[in-house]
Amino acid sequence: MRRWFIPVLLVVLLGSGCSRPDVPVLQPGDVIRPEIAFAPQAPWPPEAKVALGMLIKVHRPGGEARYLDDKDVTPEQAVMRARVTFLDGELQLGDPLEVAFVRDC
Repeated sequence: MRRWFIPVLLVVLLGSGCSRPDVPVLQPGDVIRPEIAFAPQAPWPPEAKVALGMLIKVHRPGGEARYLDDKDVTPEQAVMRARVTFLDGELQLGDPLEVAFVRDC
């Protein structure tokens, strides 16, 4: 009689919402922080083309944090811009430039 108890209990628990609920990726109150994932280490020569990789970390109120996956955000939602300042030692070279990040994956 007990052989059927465990499978039935498992089905009841899963059917009653015991599994993790679908939570939206971004919620009101979340704090989004970009992090540079990769960038050239050496000083960039003038007119060099460089690639910067960016990860987006979502911090939830209450301490939970995770990185966004590509599937979490559509290309239309992933419009990001960055302000870049070029330096020569401590000397700023010109005005900061605003550039758009391109999602190329």
